[in-house]
Amino acid sequence: MSWKPRGVVFVLAALALLAAPGGGAPPKETDEPILAGELGKKLDAAVGEAGGADFWGSVLVAREGKILLAKGYAFADYGKTPNTPRTLFELASASKQVTAAAILHLQQKKKLSVDDTLDKVFKDVPKDKKTITLRQILTHTSGLSGMIGVPYASPIARGNYIEEMLAEPLGSEPGTKFEYCNAGYALLAAVVEEVTGGKFEEYCEKNLFGPAKLAETGFIGDRDLIKTGRASSRRTDEPGTFTAADWHWGWGYRGMGGVVTTVFDLLRWDQALRGDKILGDKAKKELYTPALENYACGWTVEPTRRGTRKAHHSGGVAGYGINIVRYLEDDAAIFVLSNDGARAYAVTGALEKLLFP
Repeated sequence: MSWKPRGVVFVLAALALLAAPGGGAPPKETDEPILAGELGKKLDAAVGEAGGADFWGSVLVAREGKILLAKGYAFADYGKTPNTPRTLFELASASKQVTAAAILHLQQKKKLSVDDTLDKVFKDVPKDKKTITLRQILTHTSGLSGMIGVPYASPIARGNYIEEMLAEPLGSEPGTKFEYCNAGYALLAAVVEEVTGGKFEEYCEKNLFGPAKLAETGFIGDRDLIKTGRASSRRTDEPGTFTAADWHWGWGYRGMGGVVTTVFDLLRWDQALRGDKILGDKAKKELYTPALENYACGWTVEPTRRGTRKAHHSGGVAGYGINIVRYLEDDAAIFVLSNDGARAYAVTGALEKLLFP
């Protein structure tokens, strides 16, 4: 894989402080745990109580730009190398937020509209799918069946993938029902390539990760991330050894998963989305406006007990269990990245109770 528009900006970002709107400079990135005061200690204890003594992963909790907890638990390689806040994990389905942001960024640049229909982007769209809009695919209301797709390891080319997915029968009438569809997000990644004439990964790195100053974020197959030696190992039944950054990366998985990152970079991403470095107010309104069953564009958006909103997404794939929660009006976030795969949701719930008692 050769998409590498990183250069100096990414090296400098790795050494930079995290943005802290409205407050002092937060701690530098470190492999050492960060526990801020008594609340930090309580949050750390909650991870142990909810996740068990053998919880594996990295966790970060922040509020108003300040890191309250950043710590790795157990082992990145299931035996010798400890997880730290700088360990790399794959986000699985929580990657959909990046694909959605790419589509909205293209709309912001007037390269497309989320109300464009599929036949405006692709050729030879079957009659029953001509009226499906990008917005419907973003919100899983397109009628595309959640049962369609090809194996993650499939070598299928983009054009063949588009043709095969669009040939599948609809699960419901477009716009009438929520049905989570991974294949739809691969189609959205294909939309990015059709509209830009370039690689999906390159567009995201240049227009999303770069402006957000993400230090170590990319996709599966990213050679720079593989070379760090800090990618967590991936549990899988397949023969061979795999990591977060070294696994299958084709049209069976592109767009729906595959983002590789750290908890520190997720905080940078969170802060960038709160500002206007990537998306303006109109685009962010689209990003967080739910359609059916509270699903917006790459995020589930729900009210909190405080009358504010939280945007969240979980993910699960070979070796990983992920849960990301961002409290939109509270300027707070919880990131739980686990290479154990079983306890991310329980840990998030315990941390939320302490953060907002």
